[in-house]
This record gives sequence, C-alpha cells and structure tokens, in this order.
Amino acid sequence: TVLNGRMPVTVRLYKLFESGGSMRYLRCRFNYILWALYGLVICIYFTAQISLICTMLDLGWPYYFLGTAGCALLLVLAVYTPVHMLAEKRAEVRPELKHAQLWECLFLIFAIAAALLLRLWMASSGGAGLYGDKSLYIIAAATAGQPVRLTGLHFNEIFLFLLTCLFSMIGVWENNCILFQLALQIAAIALLYPAVRMIAGKIAAVAAVTAAALLPVYVEYCLSATPEGLRMLCFSLLLLIVGAMLGKLKKCGRKSAAAGLILFLAGFAAGIFSFLDYYFLSVFLLGLLGILYLERRGVRAKTRIKETAAFFIAALCGFAGTLCLRLFLFGGSVAEVLQEWFLANMESGQTGWASLAGREALFYFLPLLFSAFFYVFGFFEQKGNLGIIWILPFAFLLISDLIFGTSLEKQTITLLFWGVFAGMGVHSMCCFEKDKNRKNKEKPSLPKKRRHHPGASEKEASAQASFMAVGIEARLEAPADSPLPGEPIPNPLPGPKKHVPREMDFAYEPKEEEMCFDIDRFEEGDDFDLL
Repeated sequence: TVLNGRMPVTVRLYKLFESGGSMRYLRCRFNYILWALYGLVICIYFTAQISLICTMLDLGWPYYFLGTAGCALLLVLAVYTPVHMLAEKRAEVRPELKHAQLWECLFLIFAIAAALLLRLWMASSGGAGLYGDKSLYIIAAATAGQPVRLTGLHFNEIFLFLLTCLFSMIGVWENNCILFQLALQIAAIALLYPAVRMIAGKIAAVAAVTAAALLPVYVEYCLSATPEGLRMLCFSLLLLIVGAMLGKLKKCGRKSAAAGLILFLAGFAAGIFSFLDYYFLSVFLLGLLGILYLERRGVRAKTRIKETAAFFIAALCGFAGTLCLRLFLFGGSVAEVLQEWFLANMESGQTGWASLAGREALFYFLPLLFSAFFYVFGFFEQKGNLGIIWILPFAFLLISDLIFGTSLEKQTITLLFWGVFAGMGVHSMCCFEKDKNRKNKEKPSLPKKRRHHPGASEKEASAQASFMAVGIEARLEAPADSPLPGEPIPNPLPGPKKHVPREMDFAYEPKEEEMCFDIDRFEEGDDFDLL
C-alpha cells in the first residue's frame, strides 16, 4: 500500500535490507587459500574443544586427535550427508516460501521475546542483583549526583559515563544497571538481524540472532556491570551501516553520489569504532572485502580499487578525528595516546583458548562449532559465495585472542562471528544449488522450433499433432501460390523498376536551305536593335 504517494515506514525498512537475499560475491583463485585457512581454524578449534572434553574424562593427549577425527566423521556421515541428499532430492519440488517478510518479522519478535524472558528469569532467580565484576558499578554509584565527566574514549569510560548519568537521573540501584544492560542487548539483537541479513543472507542472520539471544554468556553479562552490552550494540550498528553501504553499491552501480556518501560514512564510522576498540577492525576488514568481492555487472577492477581506497581513507579520517578529539579533551601527545590505545585494547589477563570455551560454557559452544564445521564441505557449493568476506575478519579475531589475549566480554563479538558461520554451514548443507546452474538459467536463450520427441508429454504431442493437421488442411484448400501457415507472406508493395537507357529524337528536322540564322539588316524599330 502507498500512503500519500509514499510507502509505509515498515515497507521502506524492509526494502533497506531486502537485498541481502540477492547479495552475491565473486569467486577467484584466492578463495582456495581462504577455504584452506578456514578449514585450518576449524580443525584447530575442533581439536581444542575435544581436548577439553578428554581432560574432563581423564583421557591422555593421544585421544585428542582420535576423538576429533571420530567426531568429525560421525558428523559428516550422520548429519551432513543425509541432510544434503534429502535437500537435493526435494530441491525440484520445494515450493517457494510465501509471506517471507511476515515470517522474518515473527521470528525476530519471538527471538527478542525469548531473550527478554530468559534474562528476566535469570535476574529473578539470582536475587535481582548484580554478580561478577562490580567495579564500574561501585564507581558510578559513588559519583552519582555529582558533576558527570567523561574520563576517556574507550568503552569502559563511555559505559561508566552513561551509567553515572543514569544513576543521577533515576537513583542508584542494582536493578537499574540490569535494566540498562537489558535494554542495550535487546537493541543490539534487534539491529543484528537486518545487519547480518543484508551481508550474509537470512539463514546466517537467524543463526547469529539465535546465538545472541539464547547463549548463556550473553545472559550472564546482562547481569554484570561490564560494557559488553554497549560494545555489542555498537558492533550491530556498525555492521548495519556496512551492510547498507554494500546494498547501495550493488544497487547504484558505478557512479552515484548517494553511494559515495554512504561509502564515506561507513568508513568514517569504522575508523571511530576502531579507535574505541580494536575488535571493530574486523568490521572494517569486512567492509573492505565486501567492496572488492561484491558482484556488480559492468564494474571494473579499477573502480573497485578506487572505492576500497576511498573507504580506507575515510576510516583513517575517522580514526584520526577521534584521536584529535581525545587530545583536545584530555591532552597528551599523539605517541602517548596511541600507546594507551594499544595497551588498553591488547593487554588482558585472559588467554585465547580458555576464555572462549571454558568448562562451564563448553557444551553451549559446541553446536556453533559443529554447524560451522559443515561449511568446510559446502564452501564451494554455497549460493552467492556469502561467507567469503567473513573469513579474514574471523581469523583476525581468533589470532588476536590467541596472541594478545582478551577479556571475556569481548568474546561476545567473536561468538557472533561463530554464529554467522554456523548459519553458513546450515545454508551450504541445505541450499546446495551451485552458481553455475543459476548463471545458466539467467542467460537468455534464442527461441527454438518446437519438435515432437519421444520424451514429450501427451498434451504437447497432441497439440503439435493438431497444429500439423490444421496446417496440412489449410495447404490443401489454399491456392498453390499461397504460403503455408506460419511462413512469411510475400511483399505486397511493388518493387523498383529496372532502368532502360533511351535515345532522345525530334519529330521535325529543318532542311539544309532552311538553316539560315544570319541577319543581314535591321529594320528601324526592331526589337533586336542593338545600336
């Protein structure tokens, strides 16, 4: 429906991320290297998680690799192969899903409702109080009611500033902090679905939102005074901006002022958030790869390189602008600020392996790992090559966790990437149609004459026979010079006449004595008087 010549807001919002279902990325030789990198990462983490299970069962290190190989073989034979074969058989008769927009809205509503109820239940069962790290809560409670001042430009300082402002307005209470965290996480989940859907498709968006809504690690940090909820909201917001940028580039083509503007804004926002937390460099890498790999007809490699350079320059401007703001507000030198940024983001007491999946959260992480494992086999069969741009940012997060260590709340961003790849595994297992088949379908074909062959249906054979019979009868009744039915008729207009050369002659020829044209004399008053 159109109201006053404009579409409703809900329709326009849906049109914003509708391009995610048709988003496609290029294939090249570099994909083999990325596939090998992804397979190596999955094997390493698979072995690490199986080693934790073997340690819990008091089994030695030789069982680590045997358990990994046995579990992987069981998943392939018992889950991936049957589901893939069943999807292949039902592909030709699978009906299209009607009212897809309605089903997506219902899923998002139920996911938000389930996340809200689960967190409220956890808060009520825990005595409606905070547990875990309360250092930021204590500082905010002590400074509530006093002049509020921002002490830095990192997520800890920003969260402390917002929490202090909240306590100054509505009072100091642990439940207020819980409700604030709850609002941040619900807003992040609501933005996460359209953001992932635009870039990676519906199934990956469903998996990521399900993981963010139901995994206990997100619920636990909703009940603690940590900046995890704020970081998750900013991550979803930046991902949404990058997805809108890729959708605009795919729609507009080569040159567009709107596409150039949103390209600069996305890069500028990536630079700002990367200054706040280096984990947001993963989204910056995602935007770069998305520009390079996005499938657009008529766009040359030089155009892609120019757009990538513009995105990179915009990110540098955002990072430098935030750094200048930090110098203006709090003073210091550029070297000191960069050193502070490096130490604040990359020093932590946690290590990469233990922080991702400890013994308590191990079995909640395994479904994501198993589903992401299926993507190793369906990497080259996935429609649209949707997971190709996520591998390098994903590897960046895992390597940074392993080398520098990380805090537990930052692992929520890494788990969102695990949720995306879990959706990729399910997508490649069930939606197995290759890109070659789709390209062959999209190629226009010339009209061919219909011929009857033994494999044709009875209706087509009878229709062709009746057409031939009618043509024969018309040929018998028509004159010999008339064309057959379906043949072109002769040109009814007359053709150009052939030129025949002719000699011109005269009917009267004077005699020789009559050929006298000399004038002897002129009479006076003659018209030919020349004097």
